[in-house]
Amino acid sequence: MKLLYISGSIVLLSLVIIYYKFNPEMYNFFPECPFHKYLHLDCPGCGSQRAIHALLHLNLQKAAGYNLLLVLSLPILALQLFCKIYTYFTKRNLVLRFWYNPNTPKIIFVIVMIFWIARNLPYIPFKYLAA
Repeated sequence: MKLLYISGSIVLLSLVIIYYKFNPEMYNFFPECPFHKYLHLDCPGCGSQRAIHALLHLNLQKAAGYNLLLVLSLPILALQLFCKIYTYFTKRNLVLRFWYNPNTPKIIFVIVMIFWIARNLPYIPFKYLAA
């Protein structure tokens, strides 16, 4: 289990360094979204790579313009990561109970689907959700 945490940390740190140093708008070695490439529509993840780059450079407004759902979900994901790290080091179980509610995956699915549809609508204010 310790090896898994160490490996995960190394991969995460490597990705942070890559996304900090290289702007996905300027370098073509980043993966391209097939949904956007072939259908010319934004999927829920479109703009995430550029948003991560902007966040690492502390440009929250630009990151939100690329992928608002990603930016809004990061505080919850960071809290979950903190709970996991706290539990690992203190051996005291700290959990966010809402993750284990049977309705949580359904709610997340509905939010992602609404975001996916809304960001492809050609009307204001939905146009601002497009990547």
